[in-house]
Amino acid sequence: MNVREWCRTPLVGKKHALGILLIFVITISGVAIYLFTTSTPPPKTVSGSLLADDTWSGPILVENNVIVPDGIELTILPGTHIEFKHYRGYKGPMSPVGLIVNGGAVKAIGRADAPILFTSDAEEPINGDWGGITITNSDDSEFKYVIVEFSIIGIEQLYSSVNVSHSIIRWTNTEGLYAENSNPVFEYNLFYSNGFHDVALEQYNYDVFVQNNIFQGGHSSVHIEATEVTIKNNYFVNYTDFAVTGGGNVTVVNNKFEHITGTEVALVFIGTGSVSGNDVDGNGTVSIPILDIHDIGAFKLDYVPGDPEDQYLYVFDTVDETRRIIKRLDQITTFGSSLAYANGLLWRFDHRSCEVGLQQDFVSIDPDTQEVRKYGNNIIYNPRTLCYDGTNFWTYDFESHYLYKFTLNDGWVVILESYYKPGLSHRGLTSDGTYLYSPAGQELIKMDMNGNIIENVTLSGGSMGPAITWTGTYFWSYSGSCLTKWYSNGTLAGKIYPIAVETTDLTWDGSYLWSLQKTCEYWNHDGKIFQIEIIDDQYLMGIT
Repeated sequence: MNVREWCRTPLVGKKHALGILLIFVITISGVAIYLFTTSTPPPKTVSGSLLADDTWSGPILVENNVIVPDGIELTILPGTHIEFKHYRGYKGPMSPVGLIVNGGAVKAIGRADAPILFTSDAEEPINGDWGGITITNSDDSEFKYVIVEFSIIGIEQLYSSVNVSHSIIRWTNTEGLYAENSNPVFEYNLFYSNGFHDVALEQYNYDVFVQNNIFQGGHSSVHIEATEVTIKNNYFVNYTDFAVTGGGNVTVVNNKFEHITGTEVALVFIGTGSVSGNDVDGNGTVSIPILDIHDIGAFKLDYVPGDPEDQYLYVFDTVDETRRIIKRLDQITTFGSSLAYANGLLWRFDHRSCEVGLQQDFVSIDPDTQEVRKYGNNIIYNPRTLCYDGTNFWTYDFESHYLYKFTLNDGWVVILESYYKPGLSHRGLTSDGTYLYSPAGQELIKMDMNGNIIENVTLSGGSMGPAITWTGTYFWSYSGSCLTKWYSNGTLAGKIYPIAVETTDLTWDGSYLWSLQKTCEYWNHDGKIFQIEIIDDQYLMGIT
C-alpha cells in the first residue's frame, strides 16, 4: 500500500494497515519467532455542538453534525484527515452530516505538503456522500491548503468573510464554493468536476476577488447574481456550458479560456462591469497560474456530478409507508423554485425559459393533458416561490427583495402591487385567501395582503423550510428530512417522506399535494413535478 492509498483508506479500516511485524530472533537452541501487531490509533469521533475551543489533528470521524457556535474556535492542524459519515438512502438523515459554523470560527490551515482533507468515510465515495461546510456570521474563519470532496456543497458562507486559498474543491453535488452577503477572496485554488458551479456568488456579495485559480473542467464555472466581484488571472478549461455567467458589478480581466463548449464569457450585467485583457483565442497573452498544493486523494470519480452516469439518489421510491407518487410530469419545464395550483392548472415560473418576455416565462400546465402555455414576464427577475390567494398570484423575487402581487392579461404578467420586503429572503409563500404566510425556521410569519407582519407564530415540534402550501385545514412544508403537516397554531400534525432531492415548492389541488423538486439543477427535462397521495402522515411521528 503506497502513501496515496494509505491516505484514502477509510479510517475505520486501518486497524491492521501497517501489517504484521515479524521479528526473527536466532538463539543457540533454535529459532524463536515473535509476532507483534501494530496499528494506527483509532480516529477521534466527533459530533454535536462544541462547548469550548478545540483542536483537531490526525484521523477524525464525524458521525453527526459538528456545530461551532458563537465564541468558539475550532483549529484544524496540517495533515488532518476528516471523514464524514456517508448516507445514500432517503429514510434516514436527509440533512447529511457536515461541519456547521454558527458565529464561531474554523481555522483550517494546512501546508502545501500536508493539506487538510475533508472527505467521505465510504470505501468507494461518490458525490453527495456528506453535507459540506456551512459558515454563517463568521469573519475569523479561514481555509488554506485544504481538499474538499464528495459533499453536497463544498464550502458555503452567509454574512461572512471567509477566504479560501491554495485548496482543491471537487466532486460536489452542487457548488464548490458558495457565498451570500459576504466578501471573500478565493485564490490559488484548483476546481474541477463540481455538479453545478465551481463558484457561485449570489445575493449581494461585495469586494469579492476570484483570482489566480485554475478551473479545470465541469459544467459551469463561476456564476454571479447581484454581486460586486473581480475575476482576474484565472485559467478556465474544458467546460461544457459557460465559464462565467450572471450579473452584477463584474470585472473579468486577464483570464485565460480554453475548450469552452458554451460561450467563453457570458455575462448579463445588472449595473456596471467590464471585460478586458482576456485570452479567449489561445494566443498566449495570459499565463496559467502556478499552484503548490499536494493532491493526496487516491479515489476519483469517472464522471462529473450531473452527468448521465451520476450515481447519486435523486428520486426516491414510488411508494413507501407514508406516501405514493401518483403522477410525475416529465419533460415539462426546467429547474425552478415556484409552484401553485389554480383554476385546474399548475402554475410556475420556468427558470431557464425567457421565450415570451425578458425575464422567466410564467407557465401554466394542464396536469391531465400536460399542455403547456407560456406567458410573458418583463419585471420579475428571480422568483423563488409562488402562491394563489383565490383571485391573484403572489411571488417573491430573490434578487430584488420585492413581494409581487400579479395577474394575467392578454398573455402577459401584470403587476398589481409590489412591496419591498428584504426580510422574507426566499423562504416560501402561501395564502389562505385572507393572509399571506412565509416560513422562517422555527417561526411562521403571518402577513396581511400588503406584506405587513401581523404575527410570528412559534412552531412546536420542528421547523419549516422554504416550501409551503395551505390545504384549507393544514399547512404542508418541506423541513429537510420530511414533508411536514402543521396546524395553524404552529403545532406539528404529521410527516411523510419526501419524493426526491430538495423540494423547492409545494401546492395543494384540493385532494393531493404537488411538489416541485430540484433533483439535479442541470437536468432540464427529468420530471421535476410530482403529484403525491398521502398514505399515513402519522407513521413517522414517533420515528423521526
